[in-house]
Amino acid sequence: MARLITVLAVAFATILAAVPFSPADAQWVFVARKALGRIHQMTEGPQNGRPGYDFATVILDAPADKVFSTALEMARKNTSVRILMQDPGQRRLQIAEGDRTATLNVASFNDDVSQLMIAGHAGPGEGSTSSLVVQAVLRVCKEMNKHCEVGS
Repeated sequence: MARLITVLAVAFATILAAVPFSPADAQWVFVARKALGRIHQMTEGPQNGRPGYDFATVILDAPADKVFSTALEMARKNTSVRILMQDPGQRRLQIAEGDRTATLNVASFNDDVSQLMIAGHAGPGEGSTSSLVVQAVLRVCKEMNKHCEVGS
């Protein structure tokens, strides 16, 4: 029995040594998995004659280049928006709809996880679930067949 415990302990230690992340990384992976698809949003209303701003972000289990190319293709197909700037190398896109503009950026966490961020002008009375940037994030999620929801 002692020999079996020793063999199991050695096997367990070997497996742990082969795992490519530390316990702290494992906690980060756990937190990131809980955050996948959860849209976080912030709105700042107009102040002193300046327009308000609206910002939304979501972590997706998809490569950053795929997220960016999906958003860019959606913008190209949307006849109600104009593409003001596109930089595929930086995964950055700026669009306009009427007098409102929005900037989209996609950051890569690793090969399979990325963060989509969209910042734009906040319209009067836009709430956290009705803002145009939140709706844009939800459309990208839907196009990529990813489940996303507005976080609390």
